[in-house]
Amino acid sequence: METVTCNLCGSAETRPFAQLSDLLLERPEVHATLVQCVNCGLVYQNPRPTPAEIVQHYPLEYESYTDFSVGKKRNWLLQKAINYGSQKRVRFVTRYRPQGGRLLDIGCAAGAFMLGMEAQGGWKTYGVELSEEVALLARSRHGLEVLPGTLEQASFGDEVFDVVTMWDVFEHLHDPAATLREVHRVLKPDGIVVLRVPNLASWDARLFGPYWAGLDAPRHLYVFTPWTLERMLGREGFDVLDHSSAIGSYMTFALSVRFWLTAHGASEETKRLAGRALYNPLTRLATAPLFYIPSVTLRGPLVVTTARKRG
Repeated sequence: METVTCNLCGSAETRPFAQLSDLLLERPEVHATLVQCVNCGLVYQNPRPTPAEIVQHYPLEYESYTDFSVGKKRNWLLQKAINYGSQKRVRFVTRYRPQGGRLLDIGCAAGAFMLGMEAQGGWKTYGVELSEEVALLARSRHGLEVLPGTLEQASFGDEVFDVVTMWDVFEHLHDPAATLREVHRVLKPDGIVVLRVPNLASWDARLFGPYWAGLDAPRHLYVFTPWTLERMLGREGFDVLDHSSAIGSYMTFALSVRFWLTAHGASEETKRLAGRALYNPLTRLATAPLFYIPSVTLRGPLVVTTARKRG
């Protein structure tokens, strides 16, 4: 374990924020401590696992490593939601870069988003993925150009990409500010970066508290609001173009319900029945207005931020 200062302002002065266990992988013996910077308000894990230690918290069964392009049997509504979410990610990029170009997806997992971008035509995609096994899967199964390791280890040249994306990755980084500096270097002039992170300013975060899926201890090392994220982007040479919460609200809510049930000792049968009810089309239809309101007021559980390289 290591102790760190605030990645946004450098202050070491903090207040306690939350004590958590690993609810995603259902490991009550794994604990994490979140603190909040007194100076700037950034929430982060401290102390935290070192880069060498954090690997043990990402087994191959970790859900983000699932290869969604392979025809595994799953709830049809879940698959539909996954496909719809993938297309929304594509639109966040093409809104500002409709002409295509070179795109780098950091933390690309098995490459589902890269495949979605290439299907649009006009895009050449590259990826970096921390898991060597998953990077190999993306290369061998889909023929994608994915390098194992971190962005810094990939050693790309200066100003080679039109777009850099990080979907549910930025909150996992040990030094997000340093990664933004590297993103700035590899982006072409006027290039854009698109980040999706859990939104600490969301209604879900307030409703679920320590059981909110956006905290996902011990893997999430930082928890941002749109404003702390914008401040970090600005400090590292980016101008924010847009914040949006119009993505992932229902799926994140369902995961938070699962976290709550796990924390309160619910049986596997109870969790299975709850999942069936949540993914029922009638439930989705009936609750749609409840998820629309936070999505348009920047209070949804996830926020996508698009920023342009300054200068």
